[in-house]
Parts: sequence; C-alpha cells; structure tokens
Amino acid sequence: MANVILPVPQADYASPHQPGITDPIWPAEAPPGVEVEAYETLYAGQLERQRHLHVITADVTVATRAELAGLLKDLTRFAKHQMAKLPPTDTQRPFDTPVTSRRVTVTVGFGATLFTTVEGDDRFRLAARRPASLKVMPKIQGDEHFDPRDSATDLVILVASDDYYVNEYIFGRLYYGGVHPGIAVRSVERGYARPDSREPSGFEDGITNPREVPGVPTMHGFVYVRPEDGEPAWCTGGTYLAYRKIRRRMKGFFALEPKAQQGVFGVEKKSGTRLDPHDAHSHVAKINPRRASHRDLFDMDDLERRFLRRPYFFDDGLDATGDEVRGLHHLSFARNLGAQYEWPVLMWQTNPDFPTPGTGTDALYGPGGAANIAGGYYFMPAAAGEGEHLGSGLGL
Repeated sequence: MANVILPVPQADYASPHQPGITDPIWPAEAPPGVEVEAYETLYAGQLERQRHLHVITADVTVATRAELAGLLKDLTRFAKHQMAKLPPTDTQRPFDTPVTSRRVTVTVGFGATLFTTVEGDDRFRLAARRPASLKVMPKIQGDEHFDPRDSATDLVILVASDDYYVNEYIFGRLYYGGVHPGIAVRSVERGYARPDSREPSGFEDGITNPREVPGVPTMHGFVYVRPEDGEPAWCTGGTYLAYRKIRRRMKGFFALEPKAQQGVFGVEKKSGTRLDPHDAHSHVAKINPRRASHRDLFDMDDLERRFLRRPYFFDDGLDATGDEVRGLHHLSFARNLGAQYEWPVLMWQTNPDFPTPGTGTDALYGPGGAANIAGGYYFMPAAAGEGEHLGSGLGL
C-alpha cells in the first residue's frame, strides 16, 4: 500500500473554464489499491499545482476594436497551441525517464484599464461590458512602496508548467512580440511551488482551500460566476483574480521563539491545526475566522466568504541593503470579488477593531514581516469555445 505512486493529475483542457485555475486537481474518489482515508485527507479534490509560475502583466497598444479583436485572437491561438504541444522526443536522452507532459497552462485575464483607462477613456467602447466588481486594486494597510494605480495593466497572463524553461520560452514569445506586436509586457514575476505548500517560514498555505468533492460546498461553487450573479452574461464561467506579491522579511520572524512564531499565524506549525486559544490579532483570526452561528449584515457566515488560493513562492535574491527578497505570490480566485475577497481583507484583516475593538493589525504584517509589494485585480473569462477567442464575449 505504501509503495503506491500516483501519477500527478493533468490540466483540464476540455473544461468550459480556462485551464490553470481549478486544475490540475486530484479526483474526488481514491483510485483502486490506495488507502481511502489517507487519500481523502491528503489528495481528494485538491489542487496539484505545476512546479513553476510566471505572472506576466501587459498593456495593449492597439487603437481600435478590430485591432484588439485581432490581438485577442492571436493570444488565444498562441495559448491553445502552447497547451496542446507535447514534449519533443528527439531531444530527450535515451536513459532518462521519458517526459510525456509538462502540464502547461496559459491563463489570460483582463484588467479594469482594458475597459476604461485610469484617465477615464473608454477607448474600445467596452465600459458597459466591464465585470461588476472589476476595478483598479485599492491601496491597503500593508502596501510598501507600491501603488496599485501605477501598476494597473490591461492584461495578466499566468503561465504555469513543470519546467521552468517552458515558462521562459512562452514569456519570451510574449515579450519580444512573437505573439502580437500590440502586447507590451510591463512586468514578469517568477515563482515556484513546494509540494507541501509550506510558505517561507515553514507554515502551510492554503490548508483551508475549498475542495472539489461531493457533499460539501465545492471549489467550483466558490470560484466561477453563475448566470444569477448579476454579472454581464459573458462573465458566466469566469472568475476574479486578486493577485498580491507579499514580501516576507524573515530575519525578525526567525528570531522569535517557536511558540511566538506559531502565535503570529495562530496555528500549530507542523499540522496547521488552530491553536486554542489563539491571539485575536493572529493571522488565522484576522483573515479566516470561524465564528459559530455567526451571520453578518449580508446574512453570510464566515465560511461563505472563502476564496481559492493558488500560492507560489519567490526568491528574488538581495535588495540594495543586503536584505533577502522572498515571499509569496498570493493568487486568489473568487466568484464575487467584493463578498469573498475584499470583505475578508478590508473588514477583517486590515480592520484594527476586528474581531474585537482594539485588536490591531494582522500579526503577519507586524512581527511576521509581511508587506505587499505588487499586485492587481483581473477578471479571467471562461475558456474560448470552438471558433471563438477570449474576447468574443465582449462583442469583439
């Protein structure tokens, strides 16, 4: 039983949703020959992220709706081609384990400035089709030398695979104009995934993620827009992305005693179990409360405000002062940006009077050494159907 090795799940290229959001994912049911209890605890319905991520932001430099449609057609065609490609066999050495899949996903999102620029220009006549909650990310407590308005972009392109150089190749094609000359890359961030999902200080990230299993609120239910959600019709099957690059200054954190480190997060380090009691300003209390029988002003309980986290980690070397620059690419996907992401961040995490008056800030942004240094809001449309492109729903 212990010698069973499961093949990693593959990206879902046939889904009505763009690949790279709620996939690759482990099946809900344990395969034959696998211990059911262990599988249900550690695998069932959980994401199995690819090993490497590039977060690419870009603006479009085209001037007309027709030119924008052409750009999005080329980008859609390129993304589908890169995901469909199989690893070449003639470059693999004869005695190595054959590589049959790199699990490539290319996931495209639209920023608020594609619909209306920060100056208010409806250049492509798309303002009336903007997703209901899409806007330039607001500044919040914890931002450091980072103004989201200055870094707002028209597009985000998430490139994920199990091979770093594949991501670099795709980035290069975008950066050098090989996909479309009207795509002007603004930034690229690189990240990696640990199999155990532990963040730089050794605590697991995403442990409370929703799962795609029967009998409970499903991952897809938290992530994808439904027809009844009050969004423009083309948004159905899509999702919001809230992206923050969070730097962790670890020197001070590692100087804390183990008990104090656990106090910052409010959980036991190895298991992720909540401490009982835990401090009111601990990270878990500020961003993921679990108040029994509590319903807020909008008749929602705390668990209904969850979102899907798809974390990757970064290590950017040293800054000019010699301090290390590492931390977390925090990618959060939500069906309702306001209810599931902004409420927890603005009403809980950064509210000094939550959960009780005078609680103060999230300890992760104090002794935990966290600071937001990049990010943005985007809307990820549904997958393009046969004969369509990612902008077809916009009437382009």
